[in-house]
Amino acid sequence: LLDANITGDLTVKLKMGKPLFNWDEIPLTKKLDNKNITININGEKLVEGFCVNVGNPHIIFFVEDCFSYNLKTIGPKIENHEIFAEKVNVSFAKISRENHIYVNVWERGTGITKACGSAACAIAVAAYKLNLTDRKVLVSFRGGDLKIVWKEDDDIIMTGPYEIEEAVEINLMEL
Repeated sequence: LLDANITGDLTVKLKMGKPLFNWDEIPLTKKLDNKNITININGEKLVEGFCVNVGNPHIIFFVEDCFSYNLKTIGPKIENHEIFAEKVNVSFAKISRENHIYVNVWERGTGITKACGSAACAIAVAAYKLNLTDRKVLVSFRGGDLKIVWKEDDDIIMTGPYEIEEAVEINLMEL
């Protein structure tokens, strides 16, 4: 359960919980340095991947151009790589300017998405742990921006807009 508050017109603030960093909490299939993961995909070596669990497992690669990677090709290969015990969400992130990060994300089980709240949280935590940003960042996806604040040894707070992609009505009496 997440603590959520509507803070304005179509804006929600969520308490996302605490990040987990131990290899078995992420979980990885073996003990590895979660701040420096190397994966070989299609003959390309992806280096310095940062793994963290923020309610689900993530790997983040900080790169020069996050949109130059073909996520349709490499996203599922990274997601299903043998080192991830429960598959993994994949993000390529670029530090644009101080405390502003652009992201291209592949969600496990879903594919390319316009935005991902847990990825924004994972990226913000990783960027801070790698001394790339402060604890307050703006994370920009193709689908919009999320503000992330991570209080030391405390919950990650995510604030951003919401929109309804599709409204569905279910009649429980017919089930």
